[in-house]
Amino acid sequence: MSSYANGGDVMKGLRLAALVLIALAMTACGRAVPRLEGDVTRSEPWSKELVAQMSEVAVQDNGRQKPLSVLASFRLYKIHGRRDLKYSVLDAGGNESKSTLTPMEWLLDVICYPDQAASYPLFRIENSSVLDALKIPNDGQTPDFVYISYNTVTSKYETLRGLAQEYAPIDASDRTPLQAHVFGLWQRYITYDNLQRQFAAFRYTMPVSEEELQSAFGTENVGVGAIAENALKFNAMLKKLNPEATNASQGLINIADFVGKVITNDDDGVGIIGWADDSEEEWLTFGEGFERILTGKEEGSLADVFTSLERAVRPNSLADKEAALLLFRDASITAAGQQYNSVQVEREIEYYNSSWHYQSIHYFLLAFLMATVTWLLPRNKILWWGSLSVCGVAIGMLTFDLILRILITGHPPIKNLYDTFLFIAWVSALLLLCTEFVMPRRICLAAAPFVGALLVMFARTYEVNNASDTMDPLVAVLDSNFWLATHVTTINIGYAAGLAAAVLAYVWIFMRIFRIGHPSDVRAKALIRMCYGVTCFGLLFSVVGTILGGVWANDSWGRFWGWDPKENGALMICLGQIALLHARFTGWIRDVGFVIWAGIVGIVVVFSWFHVNLLQVGLHAYGFDSGLRDAVWMTYSVQGGVLIVGVLDVVLRPNPVRAKASVPSASPATSS
Repeated sequence: MSSYANGGDVMKGLRLAALVLIALAMTACGRAVPRLEGDVTRSEPWSKELVAQMSEVAVQDNGRQKPLSVLASFRLYKIHGRRDLKYSVLDAGGNESKSTLTPMEWLLDVICYPDQAASYPLFRIENSSVLDALKIPNDGQTPDFVYISYNTVTSKYETLRGLAQEYAPIDASDRTPLQAHVFGLWQRYITYDNLQRQFAAFRYTMPVSEEELQSAFGTENVGVGAIAENALKFNAMLKKLNPEATNASQGLINIADFVGKVITNDDDGVGIIGWADDSEEEWLTFGEGFERILTGKEEGSLADVFTSLERAVRPNSLADKEAALLLFRDASITAAGQQYNSVQVEREIEYYNSSWHYQSIHYFLLAFLMATVTWLLPRNKILWWGSLSVCGVAIGMLTFDLILRILITGHPPIKNLYDTFLFIAWVSALLLLCTEFVMPRRICLAAAPFVGALLVMFARTYEVNNASDTMDPLVAVLDSNFWLATHVTTINIGYAAGLAAAVLAYVWIFMRIFRIGHPSDVRAKALIRMCYGVTCFGLLFSVVGTILGGVWANDSWGRFWGWDPKENGALMICLGQIALLHARFTGWIRDVGFVIWAGIVGIVVVFSWFHVNLLQVGLHAYGFDSGLRDAVWMTYSVQGGVLIVGVLDVVLRPNPVRAKASVPSASPATSS
């Protein structure tokens, strides 16, 4: 497969005076373009200063301006499935050593050392039958997974494309594991190919022998940089042509052919790096920027972008490449003008470098361990306050993380499914911690950090598996800060409270199963009161959030209620919690029935929160994902398993005896 698009509609790209010449030039599109020769491997690491500087280059991807490092990170997630890339290096003595690349370092290799990048172990194969289907040699071992390079997949391009075309019509939910893996490999391969192809034009030159052309471009091998730098001279030469372009030299035809390929190289909608003047919001791809230079719409800084980037990909030393990349950084920022938002770029770089939500996991786990120790030392005030404070620090980190996301995106804290993990983790942990402060029984002291850490871990897993930018712009129907701040935030607070109540119910079940105290003890009764109070809190937000959702639906779709699966899920939560509180208040159910019912409501919350998005039915279906489907069913299994074991324990041991050694119930906040 060609490194960049063959042919294309050059007339669409150039829009110059000599359109007839360009049409004639297309007859030579099949000729190979000479490639720059020289070093193809990098023997020294990229300097940290260069990586940091290049991270500040802004790109516009999927309608959003973002740092180049963020683009690199999510492209690597999607292609490689990891946040870094590990590969082996052989020294002169044949000794093997391991090296690790950050996303930004990997992208710099893709740009400047494409041959080396193409040999990296990049595509993860988790099913050995995929190798057999592609006729890729297998060593006979059956590891959990293996990584293969872009070069390896390219050697089987036709086979892979044929299988992908065969499997594409099959619905994602109906594909076999082999079909799903092969089709996923094809998508990842195309993602990488599109990325490296954007920079391919900078690695090629067109030899010219005519003295006039050599004088105009100042070189015997004309590349993107020379053409961009001498666009006025190129246009002047085209204007000298007669209408039939019969006086065009072969060298000029070859250059026109080359120009057409550059312009149409990234004309398939995957362009990610571009620039615009102060009056435009839509940034330009390389091809569009090159066209602007040739048509005289842009001068100076935009041409500098092409010349500096061409120097960076030429076979120079690493130091020369880094110097050229810094020039490219400065030129791209200058060309972007007021469109470059330095504050937002720096803020987003800091957000991902600090990763406050990830750091909070460690503090949540520490708080959980400290809380478990307080069970052994119930009268120790220092441990109780210490665990409470550490959990508060973790919640503070999560709070700061959410605030940064709000400032970066310009939207309330919840815009997509990923955001719900962080927000519900924050609300659940905060709600449970407040419950512990009001009723200090050391139960919520452990439950708060446990739930917080678990949900943030789920967020990290979802981010990598989904492999898409979690701050991408919203679709038009959801792009309303008012409704995002009211309906979406409110209903998710209801989700968080419902899950928190379910967690307290599961704790009560475990306490009964393992005979940690007696169901009539003060601690067990306090746990029921906690669960009751949290359920009341959740019901308020669930009902208000559901009503607000109906008002939004009426405003957007012209109907208040349409029995959409998401709407049904929200209604099920409200009805479940109302029935639960009513049954408890009237005495129809006692402690056992209350916790079992609260646990069932927790299952309904998971259904409304995530499962309805996988049904591919209704206006709230955000797309099927097999990994998310498996995770949802595993959650159902765990929750249902706990409830079933709890019911069996009540049936088989209806009258539990008191534990011989019960942990004192004195509160650390009140004991002396």
